[in-house]
Amino acid sequence: MGFSVSATMAIFLAAFLILFSLLYSSVNDAFDRVSSSFDEKYNDLSDRASTSISFVDVTYTRDFNSLKVRVENTGGTVLRTDETELLVHGVLTTPSTMTIGGSASDIWFPTEVLTISIASPGIQFSSGLEARMHKSTNSRLSSASNITVSDAAYVLDGQSIDVFTLEGTFDFTITDPTHLIHPQDIKAYGDYLYVLDNGTHVDRYSSAGAWIDEFINDSTDTPSPSSIAVDGTYVYLVDGNNHIDRYDESTGAFVDQIIPNGGTMSSPRDVFVGAYIFVTDFLSGSYHIDRYALNGGGGTQVIGPNLLAAPTDISASAAGLDTRCLFVVNNSREVLVFDESGALLDSISDGLGDSVRGVDATGKIFVSDGVNGLVIENFGTSVKVVVENGVSSVTML
Repeated sequence: MGFSVSATMAIFLAAFLILFSLLYSSVNDAFDRVSSSFDEKYNDLSDRASTSISFVDVTYTRDFNSLKVRVENTGGTVLRTDETELLVHGVLTTPSTMTIGGSASDIWFPTEVLTISIASPGIQFSSGLEARMHKSTNSRLSSASNITVSDAAYVLDGQSIDVFTLEGTFDFTITDPTHLIHPQDIKAYGDYLYVLDNGTHVDRYSSAGAWIDEFINDSTDTPSPSSIAVDGTYVYLVDGNNHIDRYDESTGAFVDQIIPNGGTMSSPRDVFVGAYIFVTDFLSGSYHIDRYALNGGGGTQVIGPNLLAAPTDISASAAGLDTRCLFVVNNSREVLVFDESGALLDSISDGLGDSVRGVDATGKIFVSDGVNGLVIENFGTSVKVVVENGVSSVTML
């Protein structure tokens, strides 16, 4: 009997040791997991606390419908570019390229600037004044008139051209008393700045302001040109005979008279080319805006005189966008915003004086104002960058 009790106790002891071993292993494993989770959480919180990103600049180029976002890693954490996301107007986008220092890299070190490039982003216009906001500067501007925007904002200012960054900071002035006699209209496209001068000819300048050549001077085909537009193929001029003529954008050679006087168009004042050819027209005291196909056909009046009072300048958003807008300087006091069918969307007058001269829209809305100088309004489109641990930064176009 003593042996039986001893055997039983031995079995119980062995079972207890086995159960204790299993329990200890399970508890220890659970503790390790909890401890590891706390470590991971601590490391994540530590990474988040030392993660910071900030926008250097955001540049949208209307003529090529492309967006470039530059973001600096201003924190102390090494980030991964392949785990960095970009949202435009709340929509996740797929970047065309992500580079650091001109080269592709998955590793994004502190102080480095990541450049995110996107082809065909979904830029949208928001009519909410709260979303748009605006700022102005009259620095360096004494008699602001027409304006054009590409990778910088160029404003005609008397016989000079003042150049600002897309954020509205003055950069430099183009002065050329030999060739800039009486500049009337201006258009930036690609590598060139096209200046309609003295009602007779078009000069080309580099984007840095160096005179290149007298590109078009053709009094036979285009007497007394008054307005200029440019796309990737042609230079368009409104001439003194109320025609719109085309010239080869690469050679400056006359191509054709694309829109003659008569029909829809009678007395053109300004022309802008995007997805369509838009013309501000004036007939017997009645202003209207006409729209033509890029081949000059299909002319139709899209905005009638009931909405216009002495319009002076016209611009349109990028041809490649799903939603495109038309911007018209009206009565020297406001910028009217239409869709391309002529429906009125909004009126921008907040922050503007009574001598508004020109408008251009490329990512932002740039207004040349004789009182306030250069006025910049956001489109209302947000750009958001989110890095791997959820830290984000938002800016507005």
